[in-house]
Amino acid sequence: MDTRHYRQDSSDRRSNVIAMEFDASYFFERGVRFLQRNDLPRALRAFRKTVEYEPDNPVNYCNLAGVLSEMGDFEASNQVLQHVLNHLDPNMAECQFYLANNYANMGQYDTAEEYVLRYLDMDPNGEYAADAEEMLDILVDEFGGGRVLQKWQEEKEKLDNLSAVKDGRYFLENGQFEAAVEWLEQVVQEDPGHLAACNNLCLAYYYTGQHDKALRMVEEVLERQPDNLHALCNRALLLKHYGAEDALAVAAEPLTKVFSLNPDIAMKIGTTLGIIGWHREAMVAFRRLLHVAQLDDPILLHAIAAAAANCGEWATAERYWLLLKRHRDYRHVAEYYLERLMTVRTGESLGFRVGYQLDLPIEAQLAEVKDRLKSSAPDEWRRDPLLRASLYWGLRHGNHETRRRVIRALAVVADSDAEKALRLFLGRSDIDDTLRLYAVVALKRMGAKGRLKVWQGGTLQEISLDDISSDVILNLNPQWRYVSERVCQWLSTKSLERLIVEAKRVWNMYLYDMFLHANRRISKPDIWVASVLYIVLRYYGVPVIQRELAAEFSVSPSSIRKCSARLEQILLKLGV
Repeated sequence: MDTRHYRQDSSDRRSNVIAMEFDASYFFERGVRFLQRNDLPRALRAFRKTVEYEPDNPVNYCNLAGVLSEMGDFEASNQVLQHVLNHLDPNMAECQFYLANNYANMGQYDTAEEYVLRYLDMDPNGEYAADAEEMLDILVDEFGGGRVLQKWQEEKEKLDNLSAVKDGRYFLENGQFEAAVEWLEQVVQEDPGHLAACNNLCLAYYYTGQHDKALRMVEEVLERQPDNLHALCNRALLLKHYGAEDALAVAAEPLTKVFSLNPDIAMKIGTTLGIIGWHREAMVAFRRLLHVAQLDDPILLHAIAAAAANCGEWATAERYWLLLKRHRDYRHVAEYYLERLMTVRTGESLGFRVGYQLDLPIEAQLAEVKDRLKSSAPDEWRRDPLLRASLYWGLRHGNHETRRRVIRALAVVADSDAEKALRLFLGRSDIDDTLRLYAVVALKRMGAKGRLKVWQGGTLQEISLDDISSDVILNLNPQWRYVSERVCQWLSTKSLERLIVEAKRVWNMYLYDMFLHANRRISKPDIWVASVLYIVLRYYGVPVIQRELAAEFSVSPSSIRKCSARLEQILLKLGV
């Protein structure tokens, strides 16, 4: 045999062999093929190889964990998934969902519930969100879960509340705009880069009438972040307020070209376009939002109806208000606008403009605030944030009588936020002296201390509440002052000047209590003169005969008994 020829042959053959390159992709494809054949052991070996070749790729580990789970080795699968979260990618949300599945299969339902909630927290709109919500329902309804869910909901609510307080949303949503200004100014001073707080402070300035400050704040935000949608919307609203139409057109144009996948931001863009009068553009924005939001969202239903009505598309407006009418909480709003729509269609009116906020228009709200002030118990205003928001709204926008009632109600609420609202109200230049006096009396009734900034004589002046005598309440009603002066005069003529201070104190205490009750009146002042004298003289051991006192003031003894009993009730209530 010619060995040289054999060797040459062998060498040629070796040179024609193509070397195989093994990498993670190769073993991944093999693993997938083995899975399709339901050959789990060989699929497992293939996916282990992907991990060996690419030990830093979390996807390879997830594939490996999936095969282990299919083979029923849930504990090993969990170890692989925990390795991903602990060492490779803590934000890989799907690992939480896979862990939930594994623990559910292991019968550890509380742990499964915990992990499915973690997944929904990390990626509420993720690939497995619908499956995760279905799993949660099964864990709660069929396996007696819910304890972890309840704890998660409580913790989430707590965190949401903390976040809402931090960026001022809590105060804005509850109508506490004055408190929002005070709080957010502090937040922004400490953290100028907190843009959410800056945007909310802009709104708080706007709602409290500080429009120049609001515009400066929005410009500061846009200097830092020119494409901040919240700030762009706020600037458009402010330019509309100032009537700067040319600048408004430039500022509003970008809002018509952007569509946010975030429903809240998309809603704000549409609402902003509507408020500035770009109703057709607003309707386009709201209809886009329909594709990513729930069709029965009451805020969106009213917004589309409002845009349609403002464009004169009555049939469209009617369709969406009829949908809104199905919501029990907003039925009264839908019915109000449907009635208005009927007057247009029957020719009784030419048309009307609709606000984009899901609420009644100003004139209807004023009527509602008046009714609430008449019918709601004081504790309701204190407890109910919606009622409280109505108070603040009435204080800012109501007529003279509504504002007087609101001031009385705030004196009943008598907490720090009510005090802040009254203090800021006194600094306004557009209120008359009577309302200013009512607010001062309310603050005195609440026991407020410190200094006030009050608009007087065309300037903002600072005065001390401690320097304001409690007699200031007498300026609210000439009959109240008559009683006080007549009592003092009578005591002086009887050489009982030592009792004047006490007599004034008793009368003022009664008036400050009566200030909270709009329905109380003083019919005959002389009855009250005699009643105050009777109480003070009797308390200080001065001989007095009720019948003689009644004759002196030409009133009946029974009237004195009735009114002096009221005075004594106030003294007893206040522990005097």
